[in-house]
Amino acid sequence: MPKSSSGDPDPSARTVELGTVFDAQPVGLKPGSVLASRYQIEAAIGEGGSGQVFRAWDRVLGEPIALKILRPDRAHQKTWIKRLAREVRVARAIRHANVCRVFDLGNADGQWFVSMELATGGTLRDTLRSGKARPLSERLVDARAICAGLAAIHQVGITHRDVTPRNVLRMADGRLLLSDFGLAIEGGDTTIEGGTPRYMPPETAMGQRSDQRSDVWQFGWMLYELLFERRPEWENGGQGLALQTPIAPGESSLDGRLSRLCRDCLAQNPAERPANAMEVAAQLAQAEIAQPRAGWVRFFGRPRGWKAAAVAVALMAGVFLGAALSRHWLAHRPSVSGIARADQIDDADRRLLRALAGTLEAQGRDQDARRLNRLAAVPARD
Repeated sequence: MPKSSSGDPDPSARTVELGTVFDAQPVGLKPGSVLASRYQIEAAIGEGGSGQVFRAWDRVLGEPIALKILRPDRAHQKTWIKRLAREVRVARAIRHANVCRVFDLGNADGQWFVSMELATGGTLRDTLRSGKARPLSERLVDARAICAGLAAIHQVGITHRDVTPRNVLRMADGRLLLSDFGLAIEGGDTTIEGGTPRYMPPETAMGQRSDQRSDVWQFGWMLYELLFERRPEWENGGQGLALQTPIAPGESSLDGRLSRLCRDCLAQNPAERPANAMEVAAQLAQAEIAQPRAGWVRFFGRPRGWKAAAVAVALMAGVFLGAALSRHWLAHRPSVSGIARADQIDDADRRLLRALAGTLEAQGRDQDARRLNRLAAVPARD
């Protein structure tokens, strides 16, 4: 889980479940206390509407873990307990090096909790906000890891719905893990509406059905931030909201396949995006082959013909090998975690929502436009 998210100065990056009242009632566990006669609490490292996350020491296994504990008011509601259990089942259905491992669901003294892998290197959001310049090859490694984890999720028929930098954890060795299945759905399940405003696909914001192409939108947003080290910029033209073609100074090669991949992932119309993360992974592999500054290119020379195909196959094999270890799981409804107030939306998010609303009004879709304008107009709190 994230190293720290308390006191977050940028609440618009938090998950929102529309229509749910945020309740910040603390769990009440202090450092040094022991849960279930096994887990010694060390520190609080994160929180959301459904509960808090703690770093703890597993006395039985002798190793640190993360514990996600439902808030007291949630722990007495069967609906929330079922959601937490479903979140665990979703996460345990996926076995991949770039997906956070969830160990168990437990209850002790009326407190429901989930034990999971502890990530000590912070989150991708920390990396993006650090302001530290990183070589393109390093940023591409991060993009490939996230895409591989998302592909493993999509391989078993699950839509994550909250693919954001906050939910991408970094291990001490630099490996990235995709985490938090609180809004995940299987197949055509359409239960809970929500997401993170900054990364919310247009169809989700309009209350329409989310699918794996919605995850592709969110990955595309993160890919843009990784490659160009800034947020996407939009223009509202005659054909609706469109991504401005990015050109990064000193990175002319990004103006080719990688730039087009960002544009395709962030298409306003879901039908114009890659269908899932497996397709994105294939395009990302081809784009990396075209990058002359990658280390393997300097060593072997730019691959052509059968060499290019072999490299693409090798890159894709990593995605599908991890996904092959996953088992299919059927769920009926998702659980919810990390929920924040719906008023936690900043000015940039409001502008995006209002631009989408304007596009819908021009198309005569007044009801959807009013929905977005209501979300954008929610007053902020101090």
